[in-house]
Amino acid sequence: MAAAEIVEEDLSAATIVYLPTGGSSRTIAAVVDYLGPQQMGSLRGGSRPHFELLVRNDATYGISSKELDTYRDKVQVAMRYGRSVRTVRIVEIIAQDRAMLRLLAY
Repeated sequence: MAAAEIVEEDLSAATIVYLPTGGSSRTIAAVVDYLGPQQMGSLRGGSRPHFELLVRNDATYGISSKELDTYRDKVQVAMRYGRSVRTVRIVEIIAQDRAMLRLLAY
């Protein structure tokens, strides 16, 4: 089974909304790792919840690495499973291949 298919069949996959800077929003499947509050770069004493997202590298069913604009594009993700949604910024591509993207968002 391909990694991209695992995201959609994985019971831990969540539905999130991708908000590209220059396009229309779309609902996609993602495996979301809730990293909890983390320090924000060199900002002393500043922290906010961080998320690691595993999504398909696809412009229709996920987020294409070609379209992604880090620090400008955003996603709407639940703060915790079953909780309210927050809009967070995608800040980094942690890893990528032709099928998947692993992203950091806060």
